[in-house]
Amino acid sequence: MTLPIAFAVAYLLGAIPTSYIVTYLVTGRDIRSLGNGNPGTMNVWDNVGAVPAVIVGLGDVGKGMAAVTVAYWLGFGDVVAVACGLLAVMGHDYSLFLRFHGGNGTAAAVGALLALVPEATLPAAGVAMAITILLHSKRIGGLVGLLLVPALAAWQDYPDVRILGVVILLTVVALKIIRFEGFTPVRSRTRPPR
Repeated sequence: MTLPIAFAVAYLLGAIPTSYIVTYLVTGRDIRSLGNGNPGTMNVWDNVGAVPAVIVGLGDVGKGMAAVTVAYWLGFGDVVAVACGLLAVMGHDYSLFLRFHGGNGTAAAVGALLALVPEATLPAAGVAMAITILLHSKRIGGLVGLLLVPALAAWQDYPDVRILGVVILLTVVALKIIRFEGFTPVRSRTRPPR
């Protein structure tokens, strides 16, 4: 009975609509009616502001971390922990609270990665931030950072199940991003004059 509870908790944690809640509290509007309509951190950043986006990002990362941590706390091993991380991402992408719509799951996946392979994820996040600052591109920085995680995890001799879980998590996120935003790594944004 504990396994279904772990899976349900992981999905429900992921399904918490952080971007919707924060945007509504700050602006009184539905994030899905702003920008590209994607209820995710980047859309909040572009259309609500940096501080609300940071709050959303931290909340979404926390969801992924919590889902994996609950699995370990309940005594399960790496396979269930990876599955709970995936369920948190799926909950974020297809939220029960947003009629099964959601963001692309990147921040929730980063949270799961932090719980699964922290020594690989933290330096990769540092590289991502440095690239973002140098190139002024959140997309390129994030892409390079995410691609570094499985390489660093393999180099640091994490268990194969965790490395495979990292690859699966990143594949799910990549497919969602490509489906929603296309294959171009840097998306040109044109904004109307204010």
